[in-house]
Amino acid sequence: MQCYLRLLLAFNILVGIIGSQATWNRIETTYKNLKAEVETSNRCTSSKQCAAEATGKRACGGPNGYIVYSTAKADSVRKIKWLASQTRSLETMYNRENDIVSICSMVMPPSVSCNSGKCVAIDKYKRIHSVY
Repeated sequence: MQCYLRLLLAFNILVGIIGSQATWNRIETTYKNLKAEVETSNRCTSSKQCAAEATGKRACGGPNGYIVYSTAKADSVRKIKWLASQTRSLETMYNRENDIVSICSMVMPPSVSCNSGKCVAIDKYKRIHSVY
């Protein structure tokens, strides 16, 4: 009986480790796909075509950051919003599965602008960032 319990405990630990790694791999893949979609569709003629979408999820709430993108192509907008929502969902799941704690500072959405035909983030010091 004791051997059975040890085996069961080892199995549960292994499943937890593999599950966490699988979730983390999905998070990384989703971020790569999100960044690739933004890079291929990031074209603008005015700042009105630029937006920022929350990505990721901090353990105590709120996003980890924002991705700046162009709203010029409806198909890309839908895909970017879906991928960003996946980063939030997956990170929420990962945080719960692994009892993650994080800083509880709020990450505010950046100001966005069209600069040289691409949507960019502009910080409070008027510095340009390609990804925020």
